[in-house]
Amino acid sequence: MKQKFISFYIFMIISLGNAYSQVTTEQIYYGASSLSMSASDVALPKDSWSLFVNAAGIARQQGLSLVASSQSHFNQDYLSHSLLGFQFKTSKYGAYGISVENFSVDYSGSSLSAETAIGFHQGIMLRSDRSSSFSIGYGIKYYNIDYGSSAGPSGDGSDGIKLGSLSTFGLDISFLGSLADRIRVGAKALNINSPTLGDANNSTRLPQRSQIGIAYSPYDLVWTTVSLNKSVGHPTHFSSGLSYEIQKNIFLKTGMQTSPNRFSSGFEVYFKKIKIDYGFITHPVLPLSHQISIEVNR
Repeated sequence: MKQKFISFYIFMIISLGNAYSQVTTEQIYYGASSLSMSASDVALPKDSWSLFVNAAGIARQQGLSLVASSQSHFNQDYLSHSLLGFQFKTSKYGAYGISVENFSVDYSGSSLSAETAIGFHQGIMLRSDRSSSFSIGYGIKYYNIDYGSSAGPSGDGSDGIKLGSLSTFGLDISFLGSLADRIRVGAKALNINSPTLGDANNSTRLPQRSQIGIAYSPYDLVWTTVSLNKSVGHPTHFSSGLSYEIQKNIFLKTGMQTSPNRFSSGFEVYFKKIKIDYGFITHPVLPLSHQISIEVNR
């Protein structure tokens, strides 16, 4: 139990310093495919994962898709992050997506915090021809954080008092352009409405983040990606990735990022209309983070 507490303490310090790991501070790694490429895929969102990676990519949605992902941060089972998304296209009103995201911290059987984000997303194709395309997207998210209970007389939260919950709304925008489907450029800006949790002196502003990236395919089997991530009040992070189809329906992916320096890798396998992804990413101090995702298309 002592080792668990120490791991949790280290995790919270790193999370607050880098603003990566809570739902309300906006995850960077959405799905195993994105994680295995170190989140360098803003210009190359997998169509079914566009509602998490770049909402402008939803405009490319052709039918129905369901995606789900699960991850324990730094291989700690009490730091769980899960995703569920649904994308669909209508002939009259366009392409949309609905996302549900949860990040929880549990210790010794008690919930210390539980964060939930529910989003509605749309992708709009502004131009599409044989040589180029350009689309925009937006997302409206409802954020809620439940602070669980205080330590209480026992010290483990089992007999503490409820600390309450807070909620707010955030607005994201994004765009995605392509040229001959060999070069793609993507960008997104999160929480552009400067949402806050709480009131007056107790209010906390949700971090705002922007990302811009380029993807290039020298030939059909390979995509290379680079991106820059900037959170307000934090350093700019560079990431790059590679996706290579080693055999039909089998993809090998890898990536790296700076500040902190991390390396990632993973693979993707297709089974007819089902796709399974696995990815991991290193950390200079803490253990590996693993993520597995599944995608079902119709």
